[in-house]
Amino acid sequence: MSIMFPFIFAMSLRNLGEKTKLAASFQIMSIVGGAVAPPLMGFLADTYHSMAVCFALPLVGFLATTAYGFLYPRLLAGSARAA
Repeated sequence: MSIMFPFIFAMSLRNLGEKTKLAASFQIMSIVGGAVAPPLMGFLADTYHSMAVCFALPLVGFLATTAYGFLYPRLLAGSARAA
């Protein structure tokens, strides 16, 4: 999972112009998810007595990343037109 971060970081900052620093700071702050997700998964596992249930949490993150990957060409084209 961590191997995806450099790609996501670099590609999402492309063509942002003066908003690059702000966007980069938000992305770096989003890393806190790595500190929040494991305790939340533990809470879900204890509450539902099943590890299978708590794996829905990272699934949400993977689905968001997948959607971003599929939408990236359209987002890139839109940002190029706006620049």
